[in-house]
Amino acid sequence: MVRIEEDAPGKRVLLMGNEAVARGAIEAGVQAVFGYPGTPSSEVIETLAAADIDAHVEWATNEKVAFDEAVGAAIVGARALATMKNAGLNWIMDMLMTVVYGGVRGGLVVFVADDPGAHYSSNEQDTRMVAFYAKIPCLEPSNHQEAKDLTKMAFDLSERLELPVMVRSVTRLSHSSGDVTFGEIRRERNRLAFDRHWKMPYRWNVYGPPGPVEKHRWLYERLPEAREEVSKIGEPYNRLEEADSRLGVIACGIAYPYVREALDALGVEATLLKLDTPFPLPEEMVLRVLESCDRVFVVEENEPVVEMQVRDLAQRRKIQVEIYGRYENSLLEPWGELTHERVRAALARFAGVEYRPPSPPASDMADRVAPRSSMLCAGCPHLGTYWALKMALARRGGRVPVINGDIGCYEQGGYGIAAKVIEPSFSEESRRYRIEAPYEMLDTNYIMGGGYGISLGMWHAGYRDGKVVGVAGDSTFFHADLPAVVDSVVNRANVLLVAMDNRWTAMTGHQPSPATGLTARGAETSRLDIERVARAMGVESVFRADPWDLKAMQDAFERALDVLDRGEGPALVIADRACTLQAIRMKTYRVERVYTVDEDKCIGCKLCVEFGCPANGFDHERGKAFVDEVLCVGCGMCAQVCPTGAIVERG
Repeated sequence: MVRIEEDAPGKRVLLMGNEAVARGAIEAGVQAVFGYPGTPSSEVIETLAAADIDAHVEWATNEKVAFDEAVGAAIVGARALATMKNAGLNWIMDMLMTVVYGGVRGGLVVFVADDPGAHYSSNEQDTRMVAFYAKIPCLEPSNHQEAKDLTKMAFDLSERLELPVMVRSVTRLSHSSGDVTFGEIRRERNRLAFDRHWKMPYRWNVYGPPGPVEKHRWLYERLPEAREEVSKIGEPYNRLEEADSRLGVIACGIAYPYVREALDALGVEATLLKLDTPFPLPEEMVLRVLESCDRVFVVEENEPVVEMQVRDLAQRRKIQVEIYGRYENSLLEPWGELTHERVRAALARFAGVEYRPPSPPASDMADRVAPRSSMLCAGCPHLGTYWALKMALARRGGRVPVINGDIGCYEQGGYGIAAKVIEPSFSEESRRYRIEAPYEMLDTNYIMGGGYGISLGMWHAGYRDGKVVGVAGDSTFFHADLPAVVDSVVNRANVLLVAMDNRWTAMTGHQPSPATGLTARGAETSRLDIERVARAMGVESVFRADPWDLKAMQDAFERALDVLDRGEGPALVIADRACTLQAIRMKTYRVERVYTVDEDKCIGCKLCVEFGCPANGFDHERGKAFVDEVLCVGCGMCAQVCPTGAIVERG
């Protein structure tokens, strides 16, 4: 097993991209690390939390708090790291766009893992745009060794420029593994100090003299030095591979190995610039490509961030060259993830050579494999919560209730059923649809903290065709929904708020939440109680139930709906049960029984299948339900759903 903190320069190991980033921070002598779980970025803090290093490592309440803490650490001189996924960067924008007006004292690195292809995310946003917007350097590794090396370099660069530095990864790098050679670990630790006038009057107070405008001027004055620093970043990070060809390719980050492989496979000669610094560009290297080529193809993941800068540079220097990319003269659409085949096909068109994509192997598997939807785990408490909510709304929800979701395991309540064909509707009236599974429960689902806020907006706008419900998990409740809870009380929103408290940030890998009672490093700490917090904020109607007890859970929802019928909302219902999978892992729950189907009593109604637990199935040939006893965890929820008592306990 690799010890990520091992002081063994020259040792060659196999690391995940995020582990390599963690090693880079260790080698840089990081002193404080903050973040919030978000796939594909989570493993950086998980790796550092498990390492024996002299640094504070923390799962913060949300990304804004994490970045604010990192800024505070850097202001007093510490080397600080803030980690997040693409969507998490949106949460730090206010501080990020302001702290650059005056900068920092210690090295401040912002690690962001983007998600082209939206494998784990609600969007494909390209966070390099933010570095461009904030006027801070961005480093983009193309392999695992560079993920470590550039993270380490980022701390030094940050301290030289006195600015935050972004390190941008993507899913394919963060979640794949590759060779990494350990470097030396910086044992020196920055001395902590605070001087309010360090190198500038009122350095850390953007409003203090000489004021924000002058501090903005200071930021712009850093750009020439930033460009000079970037120009020093040579091989292997920025490398020009010249060829006897009038074709040029600029490949940024993870695009480089795709391009290198494609050029070799196609037999195409081209001058190739490997680029790991998307902002600011090493202009002299880019100019050598532009001046020596007639046509240049910019290949990068996501948006045309480098391409637009290359076009600007060519225009400023009055260089006549055709530029291709993802913007104009598009050879790659500015959506979706780069793949070997996409890059190869685009380069073939660019070079004017023939390329035939490989034919998939002949197989009849496509006809034999049924479409499969995402599923919650067997015995997941969210299944009981959704079932009870569905039953309560069927009785008391009005004509067309609306359920607004949030981000977490329970977001699968809005994924739909893969095998079900949905026709678009053009109705101008509210319309209700039959919910056949918990995976059709959520009507809206966007971002962390969105479910509660959207619900308030619907109510205040005057929606009255049915009850309005907002759903959040415990981690999301503390991450993003507390302001909306306050708003619901102050502005008297007659809505139903649901908090699914399973004690963990489960979807991203069971990191602790404020409701867990553990820190990132496993130390016991305070466990925040959602009910007490909500009541302290002024929510008077709070109901709590165990979702494994479907009757009690439904009763809690109906009592909350009674409150709304009286116009006395908001009302909060807490579904109170720890994540089943994690409870089994932590040995706080033991599977001592499973369930089976008494076929003599089974009438084939399929309600147990509609419940949505992966342990429940249906034999169409015999017309009978069954329970997969390998998956069953003995929660008994399906037995409560069965109208004939056909699902029975088996020790």
